[in-house]
Amino acid sequence: MISCQLALYPLATKQFESVITKALQAIKPLESQGLTIEVGSMSTVIKGNDDLVWEAVRTLFEESIKEGHQIVLNATLSNECGCDL
Repeated sequence: MISCQLALYPLATKQFESVITKALQAIKPLESQGLTIEVGSMSTVIKGNDDLVWEAVRTLFEESIKEGHQIVLNATLSNECGCDL
C-alpha cells in the first residue's frame, strides 16, 4: 500500500477548476478497484495498492493535458501511509 498527495496546477488558463475537476473524475472509476480518494481544498490524497496509485497518478496527469493544457502536477508518495485498506 502506498499513498500519494497530489496538487494539480493548470497554468495560463481561466478554466483551471474545469481541468482539475475532469482530472479527478478520470480517476474516480478506480475507487471500485480499491483506490481511496480524499479531495481537499489544496490537494488530494489517494491511497491503495502500488499499481493502482501509479495508474491514478498517470491517469490524472494524462487527463489534465488531454486538451492541450499546460500543468504542474506536484506528487508526494509514501509507503508509510497508515493505510488500513
